[in-house]
Order: sequence, then structure tokens, then C-alpha cells
Amino acid sequence: MPKDASSAVGGKQREATIRSAVVTSYEIIPPTRTHLMACTLRFRAFHVVMALALCSSQSRAQRPSNADLSTRVDEYMGRMASLGYTGGVLVVRDGHPVFQRSYGMANRALGIKADTNTVYNLGSITKQFTAAAILRLEERGLLRTTDSIGRFFPNVPADKRGITLHQLLTHTAGFASDYSPTDYEPTTRDEYVRRMFAAPLNTKPGVTFSYANAGYSLLAAIVEIVSHKDYDVALRDLVLSRASMRETGYKLPAWDAKRIAHGYQDGRDWGTIVQRITAPDAPYWELRGNGGLQTTLGDISRWDAALNDRRLLSDVSRAKFMTGYVNEGPAGRSQYAYGWSVTKTPRGTRLIAHNGGNGIYVAELLRFVDEHVTIFVTSTVSDLTATQAVRVLSHIVFGEPYDLPPARVAVSVSAMHSAVGTYHLADGSRLVVWQQDRRLMADAVGQQAYQLLVSGDTASAPASARLNERSATIVAALVHGDVRLLREALGPGSPDSASVTQQETALMMGRRERFGAFQSVEVLGTVVGQGGELLTTVRINFANGAATNIYSWNREGFIMDVGARPFAATELIASANGEFRAFDARTGRGVRLVFANGSATAVTSSGSVMLTVQR
Repeated sequence: MPKDASSAVGGKQREATIRSAVVTSYEIIPPTRTHLMACTLRFRAFHVVMALALCSSQSRAQRPSNADLSTRVDEYMGRMASLGYTGGVLVVRDGHPVFQRSYGMANRALGIKADTNTVYNLGSITKQFTAAAILRLEERGLLRTTDSIGRFFPNVPADKRGITLHQLLTHTAGFASDYSPTDYEPTTRDEYVRRMFAAPLNTKPGVTFSYANAGYSLLAAIVEIVSHKDYDVALRDLVLSRASMRETGYKLPAWDAKRIAHGYQDGRDWGTIVQRITAPDAPYWELRGNGGLQTTLGDISRWDAALNDRRLLSDVSRAKFMTGYVNEGPAGRSQYAYGWSVTKTPRGTRLIAHNGGNGIYVAELLRFVDEHVTIFVTSTVSDLTATQAVRVLSHIVFGEPYDLPPARVAVSVSAMHSAVGTYHLADGSRLVVWQQDRRLMADAVGQQAYQLLVSGDTASAPASARLNERSATIVAALVHGDVRLLREALGPGSPDSASVTQQETALMMGRRERFGAFQSVEVLGTVVGQGGELLTTVRINFANGAATNIYSWNREGFIMDVGARPFAATELIASANGEFRAFDARTGRGVRLVFANGSATAVTSSGSVMLTVQR
């Protein structure tokens, strides 16, 4: 059953059996690649992202009926939508869709609401469609996954000639993730392949898992060479048509532009990927085959159905498609298949999943194959993502406890005005509260105030002092172009130094252009995320604004994920019982504040905290 965060004090966050990564918001700085560590760093640990909110101490929870499930999902997503979420949710049980709905605005400027016909971006979930195309060609006898790339590219250099399709499919070929500064650089197939072959390999082929978009671009090139068709056409003929998917592709479905969901970051309309690939030879090769496909909730339902029988792939090919071959991290808790990650849930069942996105668009596809449940979630607003939502939706589907975001209630302007002030905590940190239009906003100054604001308690997270110091050191080095400490923190399989340097340099350049000269680095604090991971937020101050880097640490002490976003104040939402609530989607929690008689009381899971006011 849900715990209503607006009216009840929830218990402590349950310890996660499997630690998870948090895909947070990413700063959009065109025209360079639009997200920090684009599809390399962020997707290194996507497998654990999906194991996430299944993490519960209750392994025999009573699962809700389809009707109860729909009611609970709709209640949760409705509250998320009231906070600004836009996206779609699909839940399939026993082969039948039991929930399918979109929320929010697909196009704010035109006032178009998202609905079941809205077209969403799949990001790197695209990879499994490329893998399926390769397996279809293998079934036709036109290639084998054991073939070396030398069969298809006569000019491949000696150090790469033995690389196999299997190694490309499992990210063990040794290539860097990307060979272009942006998804939209007009790069031809021959030029992109030339760059891949000219550059040195990062690792010896077949030895190390290292997530590489470029490997799937090379697979897309092989699909074109073998089929003698453009990738978009070949994918339709080999895969999509057999799965009855008429609404999926790069451009071929020719959707009405009003159906395509726009992405939003920091309140700004980023537009759509479809708008960026209108040229006849687009999508270009930094994107083709590895990301960027568009789809609908209905088509993903049809995709899921096609994976359950022989209409698309034979039994042998389907087993090959979804078998984990290589550990994705040193702990070996998940393995990479062909465009899928394979792991075990705390219930001992198989989870086959993948996610994707560019930091604004995010999509999560989870298939609990032994339990006959599929969850697909999309989002188009950078601050509230599908990854954050899918954790809770997984709890709902499997009958496990979860927290609801606060429900908004009407409140007078005078009630908001009476709460304005600076509230001090015992350690000297403070919450600064002000009124902005018809919203009450808050900012934390000092680590205890930050912990209170985003996690609802003042207790320090485990190892927070060490991670705070380590994160500050990493960011201080990045400001000066030194990526060595970041790469060390990313651990085995981290992106190559050149890729990290390129993207960090572009990120800092964009920040300086937007906010002015760099001034200082400030650690806001470390809190526990929804899946038990530790999230450290570092604020980078500039002359005319600020930005944040958010590091998600696993229990081995490595960074699973990095988020970069402009610094933003927190809204305090008027909720039940005269309270104002902060809500942080990364933690699923936030402080409950009661303002009265010129003071504030913070209601936390461990008791009440009095804050003194200084107006």
C-alpha cells in the first residue's frame, strides 16, 4: 500500500538488495553532444538501474489485482504530472496490456496533451532492434554472429580484423563509445567507419565490457551492407513489420508533427530529435543503429508480444538474443546480452531490461520474463525522469510498499507569504524560503539543511563525509580540464580519457558561456537515493549563476552515474494538514514543514526538528 507523503510520516527507506544507478537530469548545451558522458558513462550501469526498486525486504508481497494496479499507478503518475512530469506508462501482465496512459503536455507551446498516440524517443533501447535485425539476417543465412567484421569491410586494419559481430553486440569489441562530437554531425557511413578503424582500440577485443554506441553503429552499417537497404527501411522489413509495429522508426512512419513529444529542460523547449534529422541522409552515423528511434506505447506492447513467440525470431535466436554473456561490472550482478541487460530480482526471477535517453528524453523497458510482467516508462522533462518513476511503478506492480508524492492543495498567497524567511538549524546551516509568483521556493545553505530538504531528515548518509570530499576533489579537477580522478572513480570499464575530456570540456564551455566566469566549488551534501545508492551533489558557482554535478555511488565505491544540471531552487508544495512539502524525485522523499508563529517545524522519520527564523 502507498504511504502518502503529504499526510503520513513514512518509515525509513528499506535497504536495497541490489544497488541502483540514478539517471538524473543532464544539462543541454547544443550543438555538442547533448549530455554528459553521452550514452557511455550514463549507460555503463543501466542494468542496475532496472534492478532498482524491485529491491524490497518483502519477497512475498501480495500483488494487486489489475484494477487496483491501474488505480495505484494512475494515482502515482497523476501526482507526478502535477509536479511537471510528462511521459507515458505501459504495464503488460500475462501478455495483455493492463495499463496504458500518458501524462502531461507533449507540446506546451501548442497546448497539446500527451496521450496514447504520442510518439516518444527510445534512446539506446534502439540497440535491441539493431540486434534483432542482425539475428534475422543470421536466420536467413546471410551472416553469422561469429563472423569477423573483416568479412564486411575489406579495408579493416589488422588490429581490428578479428573483431566479431558477437563482440560488437556485447560491447566487448574494444571500440570507444563515440567517434563524433554530436549525434547530428552530418557524417556519412564511410567516414564514420573510417574514424573507427583509424583510432586505436581502448581494450583488447573480447576481453572487457565497455559500453560503446559506435559498436551498434557498425552493426547498423553491416545491416545496410548485407540487406542492400537503408537502415530505416531494413529495420522495418526485417523486424518492425513482423512485430506489427507501424509506429516505430526514425522517419518512415511519417507521424504528424503534433504527435511527437517535445523535450523540456530547465523550462526550455528543446524540441524533438525528429526535427534534427530531417535531412534526406539523416539520421547520421553517431546516432544510427544505436539510439534515437521513436515509438508509441502501443508499439512497445506489440514488441513485447513479439518477443514471447516465434513471429519475429526462432526459439534459438530468442534465447541467443536475451542470454547474458559478459559481466557489466566488477561485481558481476548483471550481464549484457544483445541489446539487453540480464539480472536477477530479489525474488530470484529474471529481469531483462534496457534504458535509453539523451538526458531530456528517458525511456525504461523492463521485462520480468519469469513473472510475465513488462513495464515501459517514458519521460520528456529532464527534472522528472522515467528512471525515477519506474522504481515506484515496479513496487506498485509487485505489491510492495511505496511513497506517493505530495498532493497539492489550494493555499492563499498570505499563507505562503507568512512562511517567507531564513530558518536556521542547530549546526548553523539554513533554509532560505521566498515567494515566487504563486509558488513557495526554498534553497539550502549548508549540508544539514540540504539533507533535510532533499531527504526529509538531518541524519548524515553513510560515508557522506568521505564522498563529499572525494566529489569536491573530482569537480575541482574537472574545472581545470583534469579528468583523471573522475575516470578512476568510474572504475573498470570507464570511458577512455579522450572521450571524457571532450565531453567535460564541452560541458564546462557551455556553462561558462551561460553563467560567466567560474568562481568556486561547493559540496551540497550526500543523501540516500531510492535504490539505496548514495547521491552526492556538488554546486559549481559562476559569476551569473550556478550548476550542479550529481554523482551516484555504488557500494563498491565507484560512480555508477553522473548527472549535470543547472542549479535550481526547490518548490515547497502546499499539502494536507497545513504543511508545505519538498519532494525530490531522486530520493522519493523531502522535508515536511509546518510554519507557525514565526518559526518552522520539520517533521522527519526520526522526529521533529525545530528551525529558528531570522527575517
